[in-house]
Amino acid sequence: MLAIIKAMKNVLLFYILLVVSTMYGQKYFEGEINYKIEYESINPNIPKEYLETELGKSFTAYVKEDRYAMIYHGTGQQGWMKIIVRLDQGFSYTEFEKSDTIMKTKFGKEKDELIEFKRNKNDQKIILGQSCESISIAYKATNSESFFQTFKGKYYFDPRYKLNKNLYEKYTDGFWNLFVKESESISIRSETAFYPFFKVVQEAISIEIKEMSFSLFEPDESKIINEK
Repeated sequence: MLAIIKAMKNVLLFYILLVVSTMYGQKYFEGEINYKIEYESINPNIPKEYLETELGKSFTAYVKEDRYAMIYHGTGQQGWMKIIVRLDQGFSYTEFEKSDTIMKTKFGKEKDELIEFKRNKNDQKIILGQSCESISIAYKATNSESFFQTFKGKYYFDPRYKLNKNLYEKYTDGFWNLFVKESESISIRSETAFYPFFKVVQEAISIEIKEMSFSLFEPDESKIINEK
């Protein structure tokens, strides 16, 4: 009996080590993150309640090393919104639940003007029990058809959730390549403002390290894909 118990303990120890190595042995983060969203309107024509309905009060992010997807849980006219970013392809896909068309956009088409990029080592917040530094990014739109004039954002990151900065070099939209180059991490809290319309705070409420299916990062084949 003692030998059986000892053998069972060895099997259990091996299993625990296997699980831990699977979860934390990966060089780059892979898993699911759930965020809560809070809005503040700075335009009387865009009430907070409208933003909550159309964009949702939460979103879920799915991450692999060379791609990620975000589903915003809106309940308005278009339903949910899904954005797929394919770093391996150089394209992003934007899909709405109630639309039969998916927008496919090549990285780097927007040529915004960078106003500020700064790492704030003295500005930290506790997020999910971890003290996180922040990076500030501000830029203004040069495209006259852009829906905002100026963008300001502050992004808090936890270096435990690493990204492969080399894969983000060409992802210049929103100067996100600069953020990943500096932080090498996922943003788990963002405080952003789209002037002159609204402000948004998005913060992670749960993070799960697990293997993600490649199917999550494929656009719906039953819909029409329009490339911009």
